[in-house]
Parts: sequence; structure tokens; C-alpha cells
Amino acid sequence: MNFDSVNNKKDIIADFFNQNPHYKPDIWHANKLEVSKEYYEQLHPYRNKIDFSCCENNYLKNEIKYYFGSSLNEGLYSLSTIFEGKAHRLKHMLKFLDEIYPHKKTILEIPKERLMFHYKSHLIENGIKVTSIRKGNKTAVTPLVSLMSTFYDYMYDTFDQTPEYEKDIWDGTKLPIEINYTNTSTKKLKFTKVNPNYRELAKRYLYTRVVLLKNLTFSIGCRYLHELSIFLNFLNDNYPALLIKDIERKHISAYLELVKNKMILNKATRSKIKATNVYISANLTIVRKFIGDLKILDWDEAPTHHIEALFLPDDNPHRTKSESFDNPKYIPDYIWDQVVENIHLIGDRYVPIILIMEGSGFRGSDVLGLKINCLERDNKGDYWLVGDQRKVNYKNHKVPISEELAKVVMSQQEICKQSLTPENNPEGFLFVSYRGPRRGKPQTTATLSRVLQEFAEKANIRDVNGEVYRFKNHAFRHRYGVTLINNGMNIVHVQRLMAHASPEMTLAYAKIHDQTLKEAYFKAKNKGGVKFNIEGSLVKTDIDEQAAENDLELEWIRHNYDSIRMDHGMCIKSNKMKCDYAEKVIEPPCIANNCRSFHVDSSFIDYYKSQIATLENDIQIYAKKGHARSLEFADKKIQNYRRILKEISEKGNLSGMPKERREYVGEERENSV
Repeated sequence: MNFDSVNNKKDIIADFFNQNPHYKPDIWHANKLEVSKEYYEQLHPYRNKIDFSCCENNYLKNEIKYYFGSSLNEGLYSLSTIFEGKAHRLKHMLKFLDEIYPHKKTILEIPKERLMFHYKSHLIENGIKVTSIRKGNKTAVTPLVSLMSTFYDYMYDTFDQTPEYEKDIWDGTKLPIEINYTNTSTKKLKFTKVNPNYRELAKRYLYTRVVLLKNLTFSIGCRYLHELSIFLNFLNDNYPALLIKDIERKHISAYLELVKNKMILNKATRSKIKATNVYISANLTIVRKFIGDLKILDWDEAPTHHIEALFLPDDNPHRTKSESFDNPKYIPDYIWDQVVENIHLIGDRYVPIILIMEGSGFRGSDVLGLKINCLERDNKGDYWLVGDQRKVNYKNHKVPISEELAKVVMSQQEICKQSLTPENNPEGFLFVSYRGPRRGKPQTTATLSRVLQEFAEKANIRDVNGEVYRFKNHAFRHRYGVTLINNGMNIVHVQRLMAHASPEMTLAYAKIHDQTLKEAYFKAKNKGGVKFNIEGSLVKTDIDEQAAENDLELEWIRHNYDSIRMDHGMCIKSNKMKCDYAEKVIEPPCIANNCRSFHVDSSFIDYYKSQIATLENDIQIYAKKGHARSLEFADKKIQNYRRILKEISEKGNLSGMPKERREYVGEERENSV
């Protein structure tokens, strides 16, 4: 470790107390701290004092006061967090440090592992718990233990001068790379799990990939390190004298057996299961890439054997696609309608995030990572949302958005600009935290997921089974893709808009579209319907019968359901047959001309009710003004509409047609061939 000298650090802390004299006393009163004036009234009356005097080691005591004071000044902790949360746990920590380390001049003289071991032992000896069980049977350290750990980490991060790439634990925020701040699980690269014999090689490899070449994101680098540690530790445990350059096929075969029999955690059940094909494939892919890269980089550790001689095609098990890949879960219209109806129940800071996710197709993490200047307007006046697609490393991806959504973005921009300072939003995020440990960083995807689930319960949003709907952040993106496909957009254009690296995911939306059409078809079929016969009378029928009448395959009808549906009914006519009424100006010509390929069912009831109401009003106006010709057309039209409404309003299934009415006659038969 390379820390500032003790005297230098002592000077920095002394300067801090000179600039902030209210932190210098051993007893703090909340009402005397300048940072707390506007928040003092919110504190509990019995928790407005912190006493540091029980620690006689002034070096360590001043470091703790520096930690608390700096955290308040920087907005990492609120006044209530310090005085009501951490202060009443401080006494155990101060007494421990005074008793065990009375002569230490800095906490950083003590290796953290040793410090935490001694502190936990001290607490256990005094009958105090050091771990607790949380939701899902997860074990976590208690706040008492956590306070010591966070204090040490703060001092280490503040005063350690060692270059990040030389450490055994890398902080991604201190490397010259882009970090996805919306993911809280990928802040550190911990090489402590790699055997010391291979640790420097692992560091050099990941530094090359993540920092120099930048062809690996920091989060994926964490996954690489986890899988490589298994492989490198296997080599050290089983072949301690083996150099990587001398690896042979037999060593890879032995490792493959280890991986196949490895027990892994099932995230759903939190239980151990035997390694799945997906896990085995992912692990071997990373190990193979690592060894292959050693040869490409021409490092001394590169194996002498060819990569194809070490790894055989059959080593990597076939990975079956998950059900969610071919059937992505998207937010259907009936759920989105419930969201819109109850959107006032979501906190104001999350409403624009949800609207942008639904209206842009950006991944949740990419929406949270948007910058203030993310909105553009072209010379036609259309708005575009601009942001990075981190998963596929696509910079400044642009998608067109509606004017309404653009106004949402502009409103959020104004909120940011009013509070923007170099300290609270140095990178100019659109959705940023202004206080607390995440000050200057965007919201996290985990927080967004929690907010959405709380919203679903509060708003009582239910799925088709009557269960509280479980939102997934990515489901908003899937909704966007499905909507584009359902509205007839070319699949290639959808792929480009959504920045899909492969067309496979986009094709999954097309499958949803097919299913949507199929379901719509069966709904229409179950409702029955009516059509015009030769004499112009309405007779009962259904889609299947009219399809057979026009020599149409039912599959064609299902697949093209949205194209045959019009405002006032459906056109069940073969595309081989010319429409005799397409050029007619009377609206709508299929009703005015008693077209026998016209189909209408009860799903059009609302349309005919509204049209009849409009016509009734028009007829009154025509009668008053003496417009006889207009009155004649309107009267004929309203009679047809009333006939249709009467027929489709009848309950029960509608009977079919006799055979002679299903057959073409004369010229119709010739034209259909």
C-alpha cells in the first residue's frame, strides 16, 4: 500500500477542522453544525448529540470525526443518518479502537482483514450479533460491523495513492473508463480470489481488455474475473508446477470435468444445483477467449499448442435458448392502460423515466444514463432522443420520439438545470441523485425495479389471472418493439431503431405479432357476424365461412387480420379478386353496394353507435336548411347502419349460410382463379 505520510494526512485533517471548526469538538450538537441548520428540527430530540470523548487515541478519533464531517459536507449522509443512525453505534467502535489499538496513528496502519476479524471477535465476546438474516435467507453483516467497514473504506479511498491497476481490488470509478452507474453490483474488480501465482497475469489481462483496448466493459470484466479465477485456481491447485504456456489437452479435459460437476447457485430458489449447460458454456467461452488472447497478444505465457488442439467443438455444450428469448415478456396494452390511469401514484422523479422507457425503446439502464443534452430537433421540427446503448457499445444512438414525450424530456431538463452544479451533477445526467452516497450519479436499475413493484401493489395493477402484475424494466423495451411490429414497421427498421446487434431478438417481436393476430382472429370468430347476401339483406355468418366462400386459407386470414380490418368492418376478399367498389366515392362503398365480402361483428358496435348519433345530428341540420340531396344520402346511410347495429347486437352465436350462398357464380368464379 502506498499512503500519504502520517504527517501529511494529519495536516489534511487539521486543515479540514480549521475550515469547519464546528466539527473539531469531541461532542457535537446538531443545532451547532452549520450543515444541519435547516434539518435540525427533523431530528429526534434525544438523538441530537454525538460524543466522541470515550476514545483517548486522538489520531483515530480525529479520523472518525473527519469521516463523519466530510460525509455530511459532501452530502453522502444526511443529518438524520449520522445522528439517528450511525451515532448510537459509534460507542462500541470507539471503545474497541481505544482498547485494541491505543497507539496507532492511522486506521490505515491496520490491514482491513485483520481489523474486521478483531472487531467481529470483540463484538461476539460482548454478546453482540455480527450477522443478520435478511429477506430470501441472505446473510448480511449488522450495522455495527458495516460502520467500521465503511469508515475504513472511506479513509482508504481518500488517502491511498497506489495506482488503481496495482491494487488487488480495483474501483472502476478511478479507472479511465466509462462506468455504468445504474448498476450497483459492478463497482469493484476483486483479484483477491485469484491465487497469488496468477494474480498479476489476471490483472494485466483485464487491464489490457478493459482499460487499454476497451473491448470489454467493466461489468463484463467482473464476470471474466469470476470465471477465470476458477480456471487459474484449478491450475494452481492441481498442477502447481505447470506453466500456462505448457498447457495441454489433458489439462483442459480435467478442467472440463471440474466445471461439469461444479455446484452453482440457483438464483430463483437460492439453492445449489449442478452446473447447467448455459453456465458451462459461458465459463468455457471465457477461458477459451483468455487463452486465445494470450496467443494473439503474443505474451510470454501464451500456450505453445494451437487453441484448436486444446479446446474441441464438443467441449462446449449446446445452449438452448431460454423461453424468454423467443417469447419476451412485454407490457400488454391492458397493463399499460392501468399504468396511465394510476401514474399519479408513482413518485414524480420516476414518471418521466417510465414514460421515456415506454416511448423510446431504450433499455432501463440507458434511460437512467441519459445526459441532459439528450434531446435533438431536426430541420423538419421532429424530435430525436440521443443516448448510448451500453450493452452493444453503440454511442449516440438516435430514435424519433413524439412531441409529447419530447416535452417530458424538456421538463426534466429544466429541473436539472435549476439544480445543476459541478458538485452535485459533474457529468450532467438527466436523472441524478443530488444527495446521499449516490450524489452526482443516476438512479439505479435495482431502485427502479423496486419502485415499479411498489407502484403495482399500490395501484392494484392486475394481470389476466388476477395477480398483482410483476414489472420488469426490460418489458418496457419489449413493449416498444412489439408496438412497432404491430403497427406494420419493417423488421429491419425495428432492428435499427432498437440497436439490436442481431436480428434474432427483433424476430421474436414478429412472432408476438403473429400470435396477436391469431388471438384477434379467434376473438372475431367467436363473436360471429353478418354479411350482405345477393338480395342485399343481412344474413348471419362467421369469418371461416366467408373465407371458404372466397377460397381463402384460414391461415392467411389469421396472419393478415390487421390488414383486412377497417373502421366499419372487415374485407374478406381474396387479393386475387379485383374490388369493384374501390373507386366508389360513396362512404363506405362496401355497405352502400351490399358487398358480399364485407363482414361485421359485435366488436364494431361502438363504431356504429357513434356514427348513428352523428348522422342523427346531421339529418336535423339538413332538414332545417332544406338540403334535400344530403338528407336523402344521410337517411339511406343511417338506415343501413341501424340494420347492421340491430343484427350485430343480437346475443348468441350466429348460424351459417346454405351451400348455394357460399359458392361463386359466373364471372366471380373465373376472376378468383
